[in-house]
Amino acid sequence: MEIGNSNIPWRGLLKLFVLTLVLYICGFYGLEHIRDRKGPWIVTFDASASKPTMTIDQMALGINSFKIIFENVNTNGLTSGKVRFDDPILNAQSMDKTPESSQELKQRAFSVPFGECIYQDLMFLPGVVTMNLLGHEIELMPRTLVIDKKQIPWDTSEGNIVILQRKPKG
Repeated sequence: MEIGNSNIPWRGLLKLFVLTLVLYICGFYGLEHIRDRKGPWIVTFDASASKPTMTIDQMALGINSFKIIFENVNTNGLTSGKVRFDDPILNAQSMDKTPESSQELKQRAFSVPFGECIYQDLMFLPGVVTMNLLGHEIELMPRTLVIDKKQIPWDTSEGNIVILQRKPKG
């Protein structure tokens, strides 16, 4: 019994493997580039001013120093800081495997200086970020800003928005 020549085209298989590997690497890094190319939302929270201010920047969309000013707010306990929304792991939560659950993966809120981020979709940056800040729901989307379910275009006059703090019921 001779083991000599086999009829397997090793050169052809090696070329196919190398081609598949190159296509995979190019596809992976190409998709990563498309996903990251516009960059994240950068939100600066300033609690040291007389009125707490939130400044939004997103250079690829032309949003530069867009301010949201909170009036009639008690600044005790508020902290300042800068948050880059580019890490989807921040609000990931382990799988929910209880029988009564209809969702396999839930997001959990995480803290930001004036409140909490309750949702973020960062599959393709800048993505969508929803925050609950000082009693207001603020949603950052590439096409518009949504504050308490009202759409506000990014190109408003002067680039500033003033939000009045809700008065307590009583």
